[in-house]
Amino acid sequence: MGGGGRLVTVQSAEEVIARLGMQPIPEEGAWFVAGPRTQDLNAITVLLTDAPDGFSAMHRLTIDEGWQWLDGAPTALLRLRPGGSGVLNYVGPQAGQFLVRRGTWMGASTLGNWSLLACWCSPAFRPEHFELGRRDELVRSYPSYATEIALLTRDEPVGRMR
Repeated sequence: MGGGGRLVTVQSAEEVIARLGMQPIPEEGAWFVAGPRTQDLNAITVLLTDAPDGFSAMHRLTIDEGWQWLDGAPTALLRLRPGGSGVLNYVGPQAGQFLVRRGTWMGASTLGNWSLLACWCSPAFRPEHFELGRRDELVRSYPSYATEIALLTRDEPVGRMR
């Protein structure tokens, strides 16, 4: 029991995945479970882990995406904007929400064992909105973020998007 009679439980990433019925995110990596969906908006719950396939690889969308921290460790969210500028934000209890505008490269990793987030897209996400980033091209365009890009890209995608 935590202070004030509150029950505090610590779950492993595997327990969160099982409890929520999560599946791997194709190409990008990490884990997800679908949430509400209309033509205008959809949401997913995302789990980032400290496993090799547990980060969200650099990608961009042709639609806007919001990120909201829910539980676990804070998340490092890298956003690389068109034109060569970028910013590294920390999504967590202190700054719980960020918007990634369409056309912005993004990638994220947990700063602990795992991070649970909600992500929502408007209009609703479809596979044709997604583009996976290539390490060499991103480093060429954003050389001051080469270290972060190397950490947030893979040699091969995690599965394939349908």
